[in-house]
Amino acid sequence: MKDSSKDNLRPAVVTLMGHVDHGKTTLLDAIRKTNVVAREHGGITQHIGAYQIIFQGKPITFIDTPGHEAFEKMRSRGAEVADIVVLVVAANDGVKPQTVEAIKHIKNANKPIIVAITKTDLSDINLEKVKKELQTHNVVVEGYGGQVPAVEVAATKGQGINELLEVIQLFWHLSPEISLTSEPLEAVVIESYLDKSRGPIVSAIIKKGTLKIGQKILVDDDSITVRSLTDDQGLRVLEAKPGKPVEILGFKKVLEVGSILHDKVSTKQVTTQQSVTHADIIAKLREIKDKFKVIIKADVLGSLEAIQENLPEKILAISSGVGEVQPTDISFAKVAQAPILAFNVKTSNQIQSQAQREHIVIKNYDVIYELISDMQDIAKTYEQAKHEQKILGRAKIVAVFEVDGKKIAGVKVTQGKIKTGDLVFLISSSGQKTEAQISSLKKFKKDIEAVTAGQECGVGLVPNLDFKVGDIIESLG
Repeated sequence: MKDSSKDNLRPAVVTLMGHVDHGKTTLLDAIRKTNVVAREHGGITQHIGAYQIIFQGKPITFIDTPGHEAFEKMRSRGAEVADIVVLVVAANDGVKPQTVEAIKHIKNANKPIIVAITKTDLSDINLEKVKKELQTHNVVVEGYGGQVPAVEVAATKGQGINELLEVIQLFWHLSPEISLTSEPLEAVVIESYLDKSRGPIVSAIIKKGTLKIGQKILVDDDSITVRSLTDDQGLRVLEAKPGKPVEILGFKKVLEVGSILHDKVSTKQVTTQQSVTHADIIAKLREIKDKFKVIIKADVLGSLEAIQENLPEKILAISSGVGEVQPTDISFAKVAQAPILAFNVKTSNQIQSQAQREHIVIKNYDVIYELISDMQDIAKTYEQAKHEQKILGRAKIVAVFEVDGKKIAGVKVTQGKIKTGDLVFLISSSGQKTEAQISSLKKFKKDIEAVTAGQECGVGLVPNLDFKVGDIIESLG
């Protein structure tokens, strides 16, 4: 009698997490090279989001999830889908805030951890420091009283790759998941985007059952038929069994990352492009104040979600979608006077020419962190600019007097105009702001109503604040 537990052992699904500069992509590439078949067929397809290798005759599936803190939502998705998480930490850099964030996600998902200490071929490494830093975050490796294996890797030289894969296989055999190909289908969507020629593309990993061409899947009461399956090597396949990542054609819309495919699928409604008109844009612009408006286009839905989740509060995406920048995006950008942020998408010469004619800025990115970092800088600059717009006058305190127990500021107006009754900010040399109101303006002991740039006067404030020479008074009118 056959041992069904061995016959039906689903391949482990593994994801890598860690700091953006700690070599996760290099390690994934090194692991991929162990798959001779994939190498012969030219590697994985562009958007499938996962690949499978054969190690010592047994398959392992790797999800290519991002590793920077800006991708919090996508990393959470990776931890939920994966059976095992490899925490990547550079030997020369140690635990970083993004590493700590990854540990939090792994712990919340209750997934087993394997530590891959990368860049061990460099000269400035400190392995003991890395292990001690991990210990402070409750990741206790073997040799330090814990049970978390730590594998030393130099991915660029191919060192430690086999050892890492052996540990993954060992982990999986200690707590395998039995999965029968005849079970009802269960597959997890790991990526989704719109292709202008092929329509909605969905990448998924089969967790249970078998997915076949021609199979009927019900999505939100709408029946679809699987038209095509492409594996991680770019090959068309007739079916996909447990553990296999595949790209699926046949859906009528882009699905939300993390959706579960089975005989009856329930997903949140996600559109490939917000259905907006010029009237919608104008109405939205009238409602929203004090926000910097942008239009976002991304290669896939997972990227778009990550960008939207991490936009600063002062940045508002008035239109967003997956796929290349379209003429309608230029039109919307013109109406909204907003730049277009294009992540990992092509901008045709025709679109570039249209953008130049309409004086629309298209900023292209291939790293989400850089896009978010730019938006954070813009948010700060925009906030400062909005503040500057509100300032009607600015004066510098050049002397301090006391009259009848009340402090009077002797000021020189450096910008605009200040007048009696104005609401003001008193700004100290340390940058601290205190709100007040101008109760009186005096020039040569005479009360006056207003003072303009270049003139001097005495200023009385309520309440009676403490100030000193060098402080600034900004009038908001």
